[in-house]
Amino acid sequence: MNTEPPTGDDLQRMLVSMKQTVLDRAEDRRPAPRRRGRRAGIVIGVIALLGLGATSGGVALGMIPQPFTASAPAPTPSPSEPVAPSTPESAPVQETPVPVPTPTPTSVGRAGTLPTDCRQLVPASEYDRLFGGTPLADPLGSEAGSDGDGPPVDLSCIWRDPRADVSGLSVSLGSDTAEVIADHEALLVRSGYTCADSGAGRLCRMTVTEQAYPVDTTLTYYSEGSTWLIVRQTNFPTNGLLSAIQQQVWG
Repeated sequence: MNTEPPTGDDLQRMLVSMKQTVLDRAEDRRPAPRRRGRRAGIVIGVIALLGLGATSGGVALGMIPQPFTASAPAPTPSPSEPVAPSTPESAPVQETPVPVPTPTPTSVGRAGTLPTDCRQLVPASEYDRLFGGTPLADPLGSEAGSDGDGPPVDLSCIWRDPRADVSGLSVSLGSDTAEVIADHEALLVRSGYTCADSGAGRLCRMTVTEQAYPVDTTLTYYSEGSTWLIVRQTNFPTNGLLSAIQQQVWG
């Protein structure tokens, strides 16, 4: 036996059948024509009640949709992640300063002062110790022009015994631009000199053997600032000659 409540067309046919049954019973029980209006009212009321009951039952059983649905519960807001505070545009940006290495101070070359004669090339107290009795060829010195391929010479001094063939000592000095002095040093290096920094200047040296005699000739070149000098010694040893000249020329 089907216990499911009627739906759709079956429900409609059931309502029509119930209505017809009620009408038939009402017609059979009608006693007299004068009471027709009253019975018709009763029949209409019964039909209305039956329709209302059927409709309520359909709603209760879920066969007839309800006109209104319960509103869904509002969703619970999920907690939002904290937002990091932003730096205002006007706020200064703090940066860690990068340490800058302090450059090591380097010595600055000084322009030397050329002496006016050869005796002033070294301190007076050092002259006899360095040159002894070797005669000075020209006490006033000479402007020897150019020493080979080097820059122009402003003062040239020569100490040599007239009886000696190659023995002797000469000093040449001059001043020029930094470019000319650098080119001269490069020429010395190509000729065999060994150069290195010396205080605020540059020091170059070379030793060669004379062809005619078994003696050595030592050449010493020094430049500082715009001034340079070169010492040529052949069988003429000295002690402290360069430092004595530096004291007089550069102070």
